[in-house]
Amino acid sequence: MQSEGADLDPTGTRCSDVYLLTLHEPYSSTRHPVPINATIVHAATLLHPALPQPDGGMIYRCLTEFPGRTLGCVVPLSTLTFKLDGGQLWPHIGDWERVVARRIAVSRKGACDAVPLGLPGGTAALLTNGPHTQITVFQQDGTAHLLGGRDRQQRLEELAASVHDFAVRAGFWPGNDLVAPPSPPARVPYQPFRYP
Repeated sequence: MQSEGADLDPTGTRCSDVYLLTLHEPYSSTRHPVPINATIVHAATLLHPALPQPDGGMIYRCLTEFPGRTLGCVVPLSTLTFKLDGGQLWPHIGDWERVVARRIAVSRKGACDAVPLGLPGGTAALLTNGPHTQITVFQQDGTAHLLGGRDRQQRLEELAASVHDFAVRAGFWPGNDLVAPPSPPARVPYQPFRYP
């Protein structure tokens, strides 16, 4: 992978090679052996004209402009919610539910490249919630173990490696006729959620 900052825009504020992970209601597909409950797309897919705009463009800006983005990283929607003050700032960005619903439809139609996933329960729970999530996973033998932020980050790094391998082999097509991201505001709102 390239070093961080190598794919920044001229102002040095945007890391454009980022991927969005959304978890959603499972659907069945004849091409996959398990129900699909998550999908990864390139951030630029949020600029697809079939998605609600400028909402999709604002989410694209959140994905690419928030501090700490690295090239090729996979960002769950739950991380965006966390960084938007636990969801309090979503009204300043847009209707994420409409954007995600349309994005799923666009990827299912083959109008962009996507990585459909059938995530197991523990991984899905970790990625549906924010970066400080802790969950207890019970095994069939009755044992249980705690999963937390480090486990969540490990799953994200594994997914990023898989996406990188896919992108190296075939590229990652975000779709055609993409729109430009909205320019105002000069900076997207950013305020990580603070636990009381």
